[in-house]
Amino acid sequence: MTTATDSYRQKLTALVGLLSCGDLDEHETARIVGICVQARSDPAKTLKDNYGADAAKVAQYDPQGAAAFIIFVELEDYFAVADTVDELHEQIIDAFEHPALPEYPYDNNNFETLPDYYRWVDQQLQTHHEKYCLISFGESYTHDFQVILVYRDKQAEILALCEDLGMRAGRCA
Repeated sequence: MTTATDSYRQKLTALVGLLSCGDLDEHETARIVGICVQARSDPAKTLKDNYGADAAKVAQYDPQGAAAFIIFVELEDYFAVADTVDELHEQIIDAFEHPALPEYPYDNNNFETLPDYYRWVDQQLQTHHEKYCLISFGESYTHDFQVILVYRDKQAEILALCEDLGMRAGRCA
């Protein structure tokens, strides 16, 4: 019989694998999932023990966000985190070993809103790196933007897992 903790662990394992595009080995994934499972019963202690006193503050104002915070910290190299759209765009470009995305169009764009930019960057990704799309994930407590590149064909599965796990995530397009 599968317990609620087993189900939670299985969903987290799948999510971490999908967010890392399968880059992590099973031991690293299990370590991250183990920390998330610990955080369910005592988020403040788990965050403090693993990431320090400042991280433990997350548990004070967003105890439900502890697992998403842990996943973000552990997969930080996979994320683009920025305060401005152009800085975000530079990080998205830098995510690719052979970037083909155009530079941020400072003087030649008609972006009036953030969704306008996300639609444009999604078109660029479809043209130049078609396997990937952007999703927002978790809650950035210090920046305006926190996004991650994931496999386009896994986006719906990732978003469904996030919903099941009570984690904030959404399409960036």
